[in-house]
Parts: sequence; structure tokens; C-alpha cells
Amino acid sequence: MTLIDPLQTLKTALSHDKTVAILGCGSPLRGDDAVGVAVAQRLSEQLDKRDGYDKGDGYDKGDGPFCHTRPLCHTRPRYQAFIGDVAPENQTGAIKQFNPDVVLLIDALDMGLEPGELRVVSQDEVGGVSFSTHMLPLPLVMDYLRRETGCEVLLIGIQAASLDFLSEMTPAVAAATETLSTTLLDLLQT
Repeated sequence: MTLIDPLQTLKTALSHDKTVAILGCGSPLRGDDAVGVAVAQRLSEQLDKRDGYDKGDGYDKGDGPFCHTRPLCHTRPRYQAFIGDVAPENQTGAIKQFNPDVVLLIDALDMGLEPGELRVVSQDEVGGVSFSTHMLPLPLVMDYLRRETGCEVLLIGIQAASLDFLSEMTPAVAAATETLSTTLLDLLQT
């Protein structure tokens, strides 16, 4: 399996003011599997801050398995965060409507790395990694998004350590959540 260093790949994929959909996948009830959802939630919160919205605005904050939604604005946002939870395919309609140039799927994977390590995994190689708590396999979701939107689809995998039911995220994966969230915000705000 070829694991690709994420920073250079992300710099290239997110350059030139491309619009980006971030789809956080995983189960918040299974320890490290919550990493994709946690990153998408952090990015959603930053989108709110950037656009001046707060909890009193009366719109869905993206806390559930639904798309981060907000009142219509006159400018198209550069990125939009989607909470895929264990059924990321439920967000494909909203992602198609957003019509991004790039879709970043973020999920916990078993890639044989140290817990918390991040890699970009090609669609062809997703079958070689394991941990699937999703309703549909990620390669099917990736292929569907690519065919329906014509966009580039990347999977960012974070090496999980524990998927125990009702467990907390491990410190290494929690740190990776912060690192990836900060990195994506920096790249998307340039």
C-alpha cells in the first residue's frame, strides 16, 4: 500500500481558491472512530465564526448527522463541512448541491501506522485498509461523488488505536484531530 504524505497533497489539492467539501466520517460512539466527525465539527465552528454566526441564530449547528447549514449568504463559501457520521452517503446530495472542486473525506483507518498518524489514501487502496463502521464502503461513496460532481476526491486517514464502544478518543488521535483541523483551516484561509 502506498501511503501519501498529507501536507503536500493537501497544499496542491486546496490551492487556487478551489471550493472544498469536508466530509467527516465515523462513529462518535467508538473512540478514535470519531476523528472524522470531530474535524468536520471544528471546521464547521470556524466557518460560523468567520461568517459571524452564533448559537442564537437559530440554524442547525451540525451537531447531528446532518450537513452544517446556515442562512443563505450572497457569497459562496470556500469550504463547507458535512457530518457524515456512520452513513456518509446521506450527505452526497448536499455535497452535490454545494458543487465543490475537491471533496476531503476524513476517517479513522487501520494503516499499520502509529496511532494519530495521518496519510492520504488513494481510492484504489482504500480496500487495503480496515475499520469500517459505515453503512456503505468508502470506495463506493468516493466513486459516486467523483462521478456525480466531477470533483477530486481524497481520503485522509488517521491511524486509530481504539474503536471500543463508548470509549473516549485516545490522546494521540485527539492531538491529530487538532493538528488536522488547524492545518486545513490554514490551507483554506490562504
